[in-house]
Amino acid sequence: MVAYVRYMGFGEAEAHDIVQDGFVRAFRHLRRCGDPDRFDGWLFRIVSNLCRSAGARRSKRAVESLDHHRRSLVDDGPGPEERAVAADVRARVRRALGRVPADQREALVLMYLQGYAVRDIARLTGASESAIKMRLKRGREALKLELAPVAFERGEG
Repeated sequence: MVAYVRYMGFGEAEAHDIVQDGFVRAFRHLRRCGDPDRFDGWLFRIVSNLCRSAGARRSKRAVESLDHHRRSLVDDGPGPEERAVAADVRARVRRALGRVPADQREALVLMYLQGYAVRDIARLTGASESAIKMRLKRGREALKLELAPVAFERGEG
């Protein structure tokens, strides 16, 4: 859930707060769930709605969390240049995802970053499978358009 909220455009701390709020709300209203087999979809909807509400309350100015800038003092991983390139790519993709309509972004995140199948996304979101497929198609097209200037700037397009 935290990873989903992060990819929906929230910082680490804010994502944890939203997910925690979702679990608290689910606990308080557990009787409303109805079917225990659908708890995951019900909880997802709560968290998804909290994301939408938090996004609507946000100011136009994006404030990036500093949590992801922390580095360990001992690092056997990639060097500074590789980390900088990877961070730049992640930042560009995250910004591009932020400009894709919310329903399409949600479908893209659930499929490509969370690994859900179309039928599972439909179950989680309450949309039909055909609607999810269309959101994915339009989301991929929108993301491609958002990222196209990047390829053009590098002389690839």
